[in-house]
Amino acid sequence: MASIGEFDPLHSTVPATKIEVTVSCRNLLDMDTFSKSDPVVVLYVQGIGTKEWREFGRTEVIDNTLNPDFVRKFVLDFFFEEKQNLRFDV
Repeated sequence: MASIGEFDPLHSTVPATKIEVTVSCRNLLDMDTFSKSDPVVVLYVQGIGTKEWREFGRTEVIDNTLNPDFVRKFVLDFFFEEKQNLRFDV
């Protein structure tokens, strides 16, 4: 799994911690023709001080549902008092 940066709490100059993000969706549009959609979520992080988005990870694909509860969790470094942009594409 990717990481925004290697975090060492004993030698960190910026207060930070690990967070776990769980994703679920409700009432997605049905984009398949003969069955319900097979959703997957892609998480992107934006580099600090840049406009470039980088893929961080993906959930599993869940077949035939418009209300998925994904099992895959994303573990991210959270830096206190810093803006961190995340983008979730379904």
